Amino acid sequence: MYFRRFGDRYQVRLESDGPVREPLARLLTSEGIGYAVVSGIGALRSANVWFWNAETRDYETHDIVEQMEVVSLAGTATMKDGAPFLHLHVALGRRDLSLIGGHFGDGVVNPNLEIWLQRESEPVDRVLDPACGLFVMDLPERA
Repeated sequence: MYFRRFGDRYQVRLESDGPVREPLARLLTSEGIGYAVVSGIGALRSANVWFWNAETRDYETHDIVEQMEVVSLAGTATMKDGAPFLHLHVALGRRDLSLIGGHFGDGVVNPNLEIWLQRESEPVDRVLDPACGLFVMDLPERA
């Protein structure tokens, strides 16, 4: 993984044959980032994509093994139990130009993935919401 800091922003490049989540989490920890907006583009040779089933209140996981373009990677980096928590969604383009997408579990880069992190000044924690069973952002204000 390579990165460059531009004030509160980071440009990250993940190399071929490596995972996505682990190096990002490592960077978030080493740089002390408690909240950031994440976006990215590039390509993967495999991905684990999840779909949230509201009826079962659980994720359905799908392992996709083929070369795909990362048309869009978007999400947030927050904190959960004192560690970085990446909540990412992905749109993946297939060879026939069809798209698949959902919650991004992880993937294997091939040949390159470029990620942009916009760091914010205050950390945001995740807390369990019993109504849906998910860890949601703990935000103090309500409109």
